[in-house]
Amino acid sequence: MQNGKLRQWKKDFGFIEIASGERYFVHISTLKRGGIHQPRIGDTIYFTLGKDKQGRARAQMAASSAEQLLKIQARREAKAIEGKTARFDWVDYLAMGLLPITLLLVLLSPLRWVLLSLFGVMSATSFALYALDKKQATRGAWRIPEAVLHFIATLGGWPGAWAAQQVYRHKTQKGIFRVMFCLSMLINLLGLAELLWSGLAPV
Repeated sequence: MQNGKLRQWKKDFGFIEIASGERYFVHISTLKRGGIHQPRIGDTIYFTLGKDKQGRARAQMAASSAEQLLKIQARREAKAIEGKTARFDWVDYLAMGLLPITLLLVLLSPLRWVLLSLFGVMSATSFALYALDKKQATRGAWRIPEAVLHFIATLGGWPGAWAAQQVYRHKTQKGIFRVMFCLSMLINLLGLAELLWSGLAPV
């Protein structure tokens, strides 16, 4: 861990100068992840060193205090461990169980082609929104409301949402979100069952 003063800043990037006079590049995304949203020249920045794609030294993680930087490091290490030991939970097993049931109900419906198209579009939309939300989260920028994610999942986008959760390891730990995601899957399944029953019931 090092610390220095922000000596130069231009819109989205700048340079941190340490006591020895060396300067290190820092990007606004790095500062935002550390809770620094409006950097000013002269601010004291605590940071860890990393390298860019060209191998040049730069600030990899940054914060306004040593304590905050340690918390960021701990969270990143925890996520790294989680990524290596990623495992399914009961929500994932439920999703895997509902997938074939949902597909069967869709294929049995007289509106199978309409429903297949709807599930395809909604799932692709869900996947794209999860990818965007993950990117925004790493930048510390505006996030997609959870209500929007659940609404699209309920309309048939939950297979794509579940796939995105596994690919990006996103929204897999927050308990209340997982419960609401389960409800969206079940509501969608009940809607399909009701649609099929209405189509098969005698007039």
